[in-house]
Amino acid sequence: MRRLSRLAPLVAVALLAGCTGIPTSSAPQVVRSGERSSAAGQPQTHITPVPGEGPHEAVTNFVIAAVDADAGHSSSRQFLTTGAARRWQDNQTVILDEATVGEPTISGDTAVLQVTGRRVGQLDASGVFTPTLKRMGAGDPEAFNFRLTKVAGQWRIEQLPPGVLISASAFTASYHLRPLYFFDSAQSILVPDLRYTPLQGQALASWLLTELLAGPRPELAQTVVTEVPDQVGKPSVQVGDPTTVEMPGTAQLRATELNPLATQLAYTLGQGLSQFGGQLELTDGGKAVPVPASSGLQFSTATFPSANPDIVPGGDLYFLRSGAVVDSKNVPLSNLLGQTRWNFTSVTLRSNSAQSLLAAGLTAGGQLLIGDDRRLAPVNLPQPATSKPEWRPYAEDVWLGAGSRGAIYRVPVDGAVGPVSITSQVGSLPPARITAVRFSSDGDRVALVLRGPGDAGTAWVGSVVTSGSDVRVDSLEPLTPPALSVTDVAWADPTRLLLIAAAPGAEPRVWQVYSDGSQLDTMPNIGLPGPPTAITAAVGEPPVVAAEGSIWLLNEGTWASVSGTSTPAPGTNPVYAP
Repeated sequence: MRRLSRLAPLVAVALLAGCTGIPTSSAPQVVRSGERSSAAGQPQTHITPVPGEGPHEAVTNFVIAAVDADAGHSSSRQFLTTGAARRWQDNQTVILDEATVGEPTISGDTAVLQVTGRRVGQLDASGVFTPTLKRMGAGDPEAFNFRLTKVAGQWRIEQLPPGVLISASAFTASYHLRPLYFFDSAQSILVPDLRYTPLQGQALASWLLTELLAGPRPELAQTVVTEVPDQVGKPSVQVGDPTTVEMPGTAQLRATELNPLATQLAYTLGQGLSQFGGQLELTDGGKAVPVPASSGLQFSTATFPSANPDIVPGGDLYFLRSGAVVDSKNVPLSNLLGQTRWNFTSVTLRSNSAQSLLAAGLTAGGQLLIGDDRRLAPVNLPQPATSKPEWRPYAEDVWLGAGSRGAIYRVPVDGAVGPVSITSQVGSLPPARITAVRFSSDGDRVALVLRGPGDAGTAWVGSVVTSGSDVRVDSLEPLTPPALSVTDVAWADPTRLLLIAAAPGAEPRVWQVYSDGSQLDTMPNIGLPGPPTAITAAVGEPPVVAAEGSIWLLNEGTWASVSGTSTPAPGTNPVYAP
């Protein structure tokens, strides 16, 4: 299983300008990850007040202590008066590019000051991240007011804003991705639901179990399936070797219910507990409940390898040259797909049980052809295509964008064209063309590129909801800030997307971002002959791009020709065929 603690760094954002309303006799102090006024830059945990520290130091250390979330931020609450500690709500975390603590204005036993910064994003109590979609991912300057008073001669905070304030560097250093795992609509593969928390050990396990019982985030509620039964008692988890999960009523479950429940528990609770061996045991009333898939009472992620979303086969690489399909060895296919007469400008491929390739492609004239490597048939679309086609995982239909107002059409192998309904959390979609449609490997999420007036593109992510024969896109929402102009997108794995995008004043390059909009960052551009124009990716496979009419793959941080030689392999439209 992927080590989820290896997080990409946050995208660099603009430094905060001077703080208004703060005396100029002393410069504001920027709070960074792990800093304490007595030992700058040295990581510390369980930070508590120091006798004699001033109001500036008290607020600075209060902000630093926020990354210690154990016991309801007990460390942070020691900087508050008794009344403030009782009133303070810590169920939201605000992430600032830099949390800058201003100098206080002191009057007798009272002091006021501000913490300022630009909001990068925020976390709710369940660890769900919401990005700030302004500029390049940092909002307008915000000021958070603090009022302090002396209690027994020591400065304590008596008034403060709700929520926890942390800097982006503290978020990167101390918060980790801890996904909850639910099943896809076919109940065969787990779908990660991204959450962030700084908790470790026993506190982490208890938090993960609580959130798993609460269910998926609203955006996934119509898409994923949970096998966690409704609870009549109070489930609990005790970390150890093995980690014990007490879940009342599970002794009455059938084998068809126990195995998927244990799968979700193993993948969700197994994170960060490797020092305890990673084994779990399910109990009901303190008595072990056998899990049929396990040879004994204990189970782990290794007991359910087929559910692992990170081992979905990536597939073979293909691309186009002179309108024909070429394989990863730079050789045109020997079947009809390798013939130049089709004059393909884009194509999507997938292996099927008949040992052939399912294929759908657009010709230079805009004609959609669908079939396999033995026969292709034309399909008449209601509107001109605006994106290349994309096979939906675990289904035999192709999706593609069409028209000038953001329509998506679904085309089964029989050629019957139908529109795909799209609903969004943000209301009506902007008037824009959909220029890219890409499915996650589990097929439960779809990423789109919407290009509006001025041809600026933005990446969006939505949930794919299947109900009988009806398939729709629900909870579509923007993923990237508007200042980042996106032209193409691909899923690198079930949680991470790769983009071809350009920051203001810069040429296009490859970026990466998680499916919740967190950890937006650039990737190496070393080795490319020019800006990339198209990208493909797959679980366990290297990203591949087209640049300057040739095909390049990422190899240990450097882009190299897919041909494996110093001579670039000419081509366009790289695609993996699972």
